[in-house]
Parts: sequence; C-alpha cells; structure tokens
Amino acid sequence: MKPLTTMAVGAVVLALGYGAADAQNGRQIKQDRLDVRQDRRELNRDNREIRQDRRELAGDRQELRDDVKAGRTNEVRQDRRELAGDRRELREDQRDRRDDRRDLHQDKRDLRKDQEVRRDRQDVRQDRRELNRDNRDIRQDRRELAGDRRELRDDIQAGRTNQVRQDRRELAGDRRELREDQRDRRDDRRDLRQDRGELARDERSR
Repeated sequence: MKPLTTMAVGAVVLALGYGAADAQNGRQIKQDRLDVRQDRRELNRDNREIRQDRRELAGDRQELRDDVKAGRTNEVRQDRRELAGDRRELREDQRDRRDDRRDLHQDKRDLRKDQEVRRDRQDVRQDRRELNRDNRDIRQDRRELAGDRRELRDDIQAGRTNQVRQDRRELAGDRRELREDQRDRRDDRRDLRQDRGELARDERSR
C-alpha cells in the first residue's frame, strides 16, 4: 500500500508542476502576442514617419531649387539648413525602424518558442496518458492469461477435450494481445523520452 501511496503523491506533485508551468507558459504566450502587436504598431508608425520625412525632404529640395534659380541667397541658406534637418530626421526614423524590426523579429521568435514549449508539454501529457493506458491493458491481459491458464488446467484434469482445445486457442490469443500491448508500451515509452527531450531543448533555447 505504501508504494502505491508514494506513486500517487508523485503523480500529483508532477501534475501540479506541469499545471503551474502551463499557466506560466500561457501567460508568457499572451505577453509575447501583446509584444508582437505593439512592435507592429510601432513599425507602422515608423513607416508613416519615414514617408512623411521623404515628402518633406522632396518639398524642401524643390524649394531649394526654386530659391537657387531666383537668386534668393538668404532663403537658399535656410533651405539647406532645413534639408540637413530633414536628412537627420530621416536617418533617425530609419534607425528606429531597424530597431523595431529587430524587436519584432525577436518577439516573434519568443512567441514561436513558447508555443513550441506548450505543444511539447501537451505531447508529454498525451504520452503519459497513453503509457498509463498501456499499463492497464497489460495488467488486464495478464489477468486474462492467468484465468485462461487455470481454466486449461481444470479442463485437462476433468478430461474435457473440446474445452481444452478452446482454452489453448484462447491462451494463444491472450499471449498475442499481451505481446502487442507490450510492444505498444515500448513505443509509447520511446515517444515519451523523445518528447521530454524536445521539451528540454525548447525550454533551454528560450
């Protein structure tokens, strides 16, 4: 009874740990999505400002050409100062856009990683459920095998020839089902190890 209690406590602790991790991961994914939306808004604003900078730059260049043609010396100096300011603002806005693009790329990467971790955890939970089901199937197979063996012994002792042949066919079927369920369990254990490895890698790479 004590080992069962220990296993049950361990399962509860593990489930609580995964539940807390899932909750934290869910909050992180929500925050990642907010960050991505904010990055996109900032990038759109940067693009609008750059388009405005270029319109102002084109306008000031036209004014400079007009003032040069008209010989307006003072206006030409002013136009050149304004053009220098326009170019400076354009460079600053382009630098902001590069920074915001980098932030957007990073936040998208964070979102993908957090989503991968959530999928990995879901896969691990599914593997555990399938492994538990395999264990239940194997226990049931062994109970049926033990019962059919008893029936075979009883029928042999009682000289029931027809029942003996039937018992042996059932025993062969029981052994086949047991082998199949044991093979399923090996496959599910392999899947669980693989999914745990992927979860660990994705958590480290975040």
